[in-house]
Amino acid sequence: MPSLQSRSAFRFAVLLALAPLCAAADLPELNIDLDRTTVSGISSGAFMAVQMGVAHSASVKGVAATAGGPYFCALQDALGGAGVTQAMRRCMQGDPDYAATPITPGDVDTMVASARGWSARGSIDPVTNLAGQAVWLFHGYNDGVVKKPVVDALRAWYGAFTPATQVFYRDDINAGHAQISAACADKAAGSCNVCAKTGGKFINACTDKPAAAGQLYDAAGAALQLFYGPLERTPTTQLGSTPKPFDQAPFTRQRNGMPSTPLRLAMGDTGYVYVPKACAAGEPCSLHIAFHGCQQDAGTIDQTFVTGAGFNEWADANRIVVLYPQARATYGTALGPVNPMACWDWWGYNDFLYDAGAGQYARKDGAQVSAVWRMAEKLAARGKPAAVIGGVVPALRVVDRSASQVALAWTPVAGASAYRIQRSIGDAAATLLGTVPAARTAYVDGGLSPDSVYRYRVSAVANGVDGAASALVEARSGPPAPPCDPYFSLSRNAPVTRNKQPTSKICP
Repeated sequence: MPSLQSRSAFRFAVLLALAPLCAAADLPELNIDLDRTTVSGISSGAFMAVQMGVAHSASVKGVAATAGGPYFCALQDALGGAGVTQAMRRCMQGDPDYAATPITPGDVDTMVASARGWSARGSIDPVTNLAGQAVWLFHGYNDGVVKKPVVDALRAWYGAFTPATQVFYRDDINAGHAQISAACADKAAGSCNVCAKTGGKFINACTDKPAAAGQLYDAAGAALQLFYGPLERTPTTQLGSTPKPFDQAPFTRQRNGMPSTPLRLAMGDTGYVYVPKACAAGEPCSLHIAFHGCQQDAGTIDQTFVTGAGFNEWADANRIVVLYPQARATYGTALGPVNPMACWDWWGYNDFLYDAGAGQYARKDGAQVSAVWRMAEKLAARGKPAAVIGGVVPALRVVDRSASQVALAWTPVAGASAYRIQRSIGDAAATLLGTVPAARTAYVDGGLSPDSVYRYRVSAVANGVDGAASALVEARSGPPAPPCDPYFSLSRNAPVTRNKQPTSKICP
């Protein structure tokens, strides 16, 4: 059997031979307001989305993370990427081959302090910007890869910077480790897992809770509406555009600014971008960056994530361009770092032998963070600040709910200086929940009782006077998640028990 190195060299030679036949186009220059950028990711892509949102917080207004951990979770184990085992123990916790190391409150404090220090030195944008971000977090209770305490720690990390009324956390769906998509069910057989599964292409269809019978949970729609306000979804079969490939090589560079092959940074030669027709025609648009997870790159599952993650359906009619940058598998040869599962760099594999201190990968000049941001800047090359077009009365929508939270979003009102949110329970009179500045058109109500009905209105304040209130909307909080303790063996690529025994049991 050929060695791992020889197989890797052969694969690289084949890729080089095919490159002229698969040449991708240049990334287009569009009228995108870069300051309305949002990001999302699953698994390693969730870590990457958080890194991008923190490093470029001056421009990123929303972050969605499915099964991800806190910023700089790897801590000093990230030094040169050599401590990946220790980082996995802390920041994944689900493989019993790697005994879990809890993320302590002291660890979170260190991660927070690191961000503050890098902010003070200009290595990332000022962390004060995080007070203006909206954050959507998800953890499925059958996820045995990245355990719930890791996502809990991410929520705690944001608690140091972002108001609780801007952070939504969904943890009451019986999902495995996957991107939860209402679009994958529209694709060919085999592209969509049942909700509780972990594996395959890591894209699952899940029924919402509580919901009308058969209604699928739409993670992409929930996150994007929390960021941009109420949106309309285009059915998959009626999309007006298709994702287009582009060459990632012009955006990958060495530390000294010289060009680098994408392979050297564990990035694919080709990325993908979904451009709605209105954006291609020059209309003002926003940008969403969607990071795939490990083993979800195009080299492994072709364009399944690009077409099936669920973002294009919400982008199509709402002037949102979706950028799908691509990582790739590399095997620690002279051609690239050790990254055999095509993960995004959240433990420093691109920093090896470069840095005296850990964490370069997570900052603005991190190899992958800077490459993807150069892609965003190219897309926004013709951008202008987007004008906010508002109506007279806000249109209010419930965009997500959990056992303890309801996420609300509304359309802007022209001339508003603030918005007031009211809530009523049962027959009780409505009470004021809070007032948010005009720049915000979303609110997360927390501390709710499970399986209970709440009613909301929102009104705009202009010239010190409250305007007409929105129509009343009703939301029922979900049931609490059952006690569940899943595990997943990476070496076996299968669920196991805490004692490493194969299992098919799931939490219902």
